[in-house]
This record gives sequence, structure tokens and C-alpha cells, in this order.
Amino acid sequence: MEKKASSNKYYETILDWFKSQIMSGELKEGDTIPSERELATRFGVSRVPVREALRILEYIGIVSNTADGMTVQKVDIQLLNPKANFATDITMETIENLFEVRIFLESAAAYYAAKRRTDDDIRLMHESIHQMLEAIDSQSKDDEAIIKASHDFHFHVIEAAKNPVLSNMYRNLYDLLEISKQYTMKPTEVSDATVMDHEAILYKIESGNADEASRYMKFHLSRAMRKLNPEEE
Repeated sequence: MEKKASSNKYYETILDWFKSQIMSGELKEGDTIPSERELATRFGVSRVPVREALRILEYIGIVSNTADGMTVQKVDIQLLNPKANFATDITMETIENLFEVRIFLESAAAYYAAKRRTDDDIRLMHESIHQMLEAIDSQSKDDEAIIKASHDFHFHVIEAAKNPVLSNMYRNLYDLLEISKQYTMKPTEVSDATVMDHEAILYKIESGNADEASRYMKFHLSRAMRKLNPEEE
């Protein structure tokens, strides 16, 4: 199977392969699927897109981790529709639910970050906002740099909460959000208001106002979530 042109779409190629294997009957319920290493070798890619594809399949219940390895759990007849697309249809179906969980986790993280943050945490958050402003103000307006700086800021808030369980939960969730961001987050939507949201959250964390830090984070992410369905606003 030929790989797609864009490297960030390799996981879609892997999902397409799984779909074709299910449609042809090569993969049936109870079958053990190839390992990450085997799939990476098969498609000539790193394990990253393989892991992304497997996370989507596991999230929607197609595969599950068992004592025998990753196995096929069910074959949904709807997935046999030639128009079905694991990478887009399923991602769009679940993104709002994922966003709700993200709001819950990050609001809690902002609360505890305001209580536990270190000077280094504050410095990293300041740097992320500075990088975001630089990317916005640059002549080329580096879209990828804007999004990366925003994501870095949120990761720094999570880390500032000093809760390893929360950090692991967030990272696992964010892997799925990263996959779907190309369908839901557009660099053109990053505005002065977005930067101001980050600055307000940082100010509340830096000043130790836990309740307000949590409230501002919830407001910021809720507004971002509403952009997924602008017609509902």
C-alpha cells in the first residue's frame, strides 16, 4: 500500500489498511494484530503514526489490549461502508466528548498549578506566550509555531500542578486531540483574545488565585470548544 504524501497522514494509511483487512475478512474478531514494530516496518514509518492509529482503533473499541497482545474485539458493519473513514468520521464524532474531558482536567490543573507552581513553571509559561506573540507578529505568521506555543503553554500548566497521575491522563488524552486538531483547530482562529486568555490564566496562576485560574481556564477552553460548531453560537 502506498503511503500518503503528507507525513502527518501516515496514520490514516494504517487505518485504511485495517479497514481493508476487516472488509476482506483477513482480520476477524479475536485475531491478534501485528505489533507496533511490525506495522512500522510494513509501512516504512516510525512507531508514532502506528501508535496514533492504534489509539483510535482502541478508543472506538475495534481493538483491545489483551494478554495475547492487541486483538480485534468487534467488526462493526458500519465500518464496512466504503465511505467510512476511521481518521475523520470517528475523530469528528468523538472530539467534543474529548474536549469536555480536557476542560475538566485542565481546569483542575490550573487550580493546583496556582497552589504548587514553581518559578521555573512560571518562566516556561511566560516563554510560551512570548513565542506565540512572536509567531503571530512575524511577517510569515508561522501557523505551526503559534499552535505549538499554545499547546506548550497548556502542557506547562499541567506540569505545574505537580500531579503525575493527572499528567499521564492528560498526555494520553492529548494524543487523540493532536490527531484531530487538523479538523478542528485552524491557525487563523488564533486571535488576540486567545493570547489574552493565556495571559489571564498565567496571571491567576502566578498570583496564586486557584479558583480564578480554574475559572479562566474553563472559560478559555469552553470558547475554543464552541468554535467546533460555530452555527450553535
